[in-house]
Amino acid sequence: MRKFLAIILLCFTFAFAAESNKTQEEDDIVSITNQIQTINSQINIIKSQQKDINASKVDNSNLITLQKKKSDLLEKIPNYVMQIEVTQSDINKFNLQKEALEKKVARLEKQSNKDAYIQSAIELEKMKVDYAYYSALISLEEVFKKGAKANSIRDVIDNGLLNLQTNSYVSIKDLKDSLNDTSGSYDSAFFDLELKKESEEEILTYLKNNADLLSSSMLLSELNLVDAVEYINKATDINSSKFNIGKIVVIVAIFLFFVSLTRILAKLTYWLMSLVASGEGVKEAKNQIVDIVKKPISALLIIYALNICIGVGFYPVPVPLTVANIFSIIYIVAFSWLVLTILNGYGIAIIDKIAQKSKRKEVINLALKVIYVIVLIITLLLILQKLGFDISALIASLGIGGLAVAFAAKDIIANFFASVMMLFDNSFSQGDWIVCGDIEGTVVEIGFRKTTVRSFDNALIFVPNSKLASDPVRNWSRRKVGRRIRMVIGIEYGPTTEEIKKCVNDIKNMLINHPDIAKSEDIAANKRGLKYRQNIVSVDDYAGYKSNLFVVVDDFADSSINILVYCFAKTIVWGDFLDVKQDVMLKIMDILKQNGLNFAFPSQSLYIENIKDKI
Repeated sequence: MRKFLAIILLCFTFAFAAESNKTQEEDDIVSITNQIQTINSQINIIKSQQKDINASKVDNSNLITLQKKKSDLLEKIPNYVMQIEVTQSDINKFNLQKEALEKKVARLEKQSNKDAYIQSAIELEKMKVDYAYYSALISLEEVFKKGAKANSIRDVIDNGLLNLQTNSYVSIKDLKDSLNDTSGSYDSAFFDLELKKESEEEILTYLKNNADLLSSSMLLSELNLVDAVEYINKATDINSSKFNIGKIVVIVAIFLFFVSLTRILAKLTYWLMSLVASGEGVKEAKNQIVDIVKKPISALLIIYALNICIGVGFYPVPVPLTVANIFSIIYIVAFSWLVLTILNGYGIAIIDKIAQKSKRKEVINLALKVIYVIVLIITLLLILQKLGFDISALIASLGIGGLAVAFAAKDIIANFFASVMMLFDNSFSQGDWIVCGDIEGTVVEIGFRKTTVRSFDNALIFVPNSKLASDPVRNWSRRKVGRRIRMVIGIEYGPTTEEIKKCVNDIKNMLINHPDIAKSEDIAANKRGLKYRQNIVSVDDYAGYKSNLFVVVDDFADSSINILVYCFAKTIVWGDFLDVKQDVMLKIMDILKQNGLNFAFPSQSLYIENIKDKI
């Protein structure tokens, strides 16, 4: 609540500043235009002087100061444009002066007084340039007060620029060429004329480039907010040069209205996204998703409300271009935040649904990260554009410096392409148990540069993707049926051959009849429909079907007769596998006991020979 009140007070401050600026400003559009023309003249003088000086000795401090001063004046131009007051008597007076000057130029052209003719002709051309320039500004003021869109503002400015760049230029050129003056005595006068034209063109071009920022009154006109302000002022009958009750009431109403929409829009967004992503998981996370999305939506609404409120506060003059530009950048950041939040909330729910069908979570995860990066890059480019950078030139320079960047970041690039290759190669997936060199554990995530592995002693290992792409990887999770049980049973020397054979057959029969030991018929049932691929690829080995079962006398060891038991448990889950293995071992112990056989222990027999008997 305190933040809201602080923001409202900020709006009031802007409103009072706008009202006070109207009474405190002493300059007008003519004065500002002349100041810019003077600065351009000074800049041209400095640049001409620098041509005669060694580049290493040039001091650009004065030039930078003048450029900064001109930039400050250009920012004030929109404010003064909207304060132009032209009456019909002013127009009539200008037309009379223009007609009188045109007659004078026509009369002097027929006379022999060349100097008087040139001076009057140049004055007439200056009047024509000013006429084209100020006509464009007056038209701009009219469309602005009507709430024109950016395109309409550009059209008005384009017409003014067309008059300055074509009609006026042709007249000036014809006049200059008709003199045939080689002495250069009129160069200074023509220079001033050209400077006036170029300065006024620069101002109109600046307004055209910021047409989007100048169209801030469009929304005020469409919502009839200006009429609401005037109605409230008339109803309250409070007149003050620094206190506008109508603006304050409208600002508070707008702000409270948009803030109240936060929860409604969050639920509406959830409903729209739930049409795309449905399921129990999404429904269970409803409140959490709404709370997450509510924050960026709330920020966007507050920014939008502030933008309207500040527009109301400054009306009838436009919002200062610096303030409007800051709001544009804030809009971009807030909207990007909303997109990323939606991806984190609803996007993950949608992706989880896709991943359940495709079983390739890592592909979806990498795609989500790529979208994140794209959103961030677009956001950064838009912000740079709003700050005045040439985006096309920036992108072109990336092509020139691409080679150097590639060499500098070759490891990062190698890891990225390795991650893409691993995803398409499908060597392992998230959740798989892998071994690569001395690295063993469960794959947590496959990222742009590295793959995260959780070791069995609960350590987190970050492995560069290039290593996993180049080194052998053992994937223990890529098996459908069969986890190996291999053991060697050592029995004592002494039993007969028939007793050993019976023990071996009993163990084999026990394994064949065991419900958790893999048999060939179980595998055939699991891979039904794949028999036609058997001639193309070894389906059993590729998919991981194992059902080998052997129980044989394997070795006459030093202390025992060894029986090899080799089979596969149906399950591939480690915990279940341990239970099956334990059950098999206990059953083998029972079989040995039933056959009267004992486990052998490492032992040695010592024979003592009686030497006296031989003597």
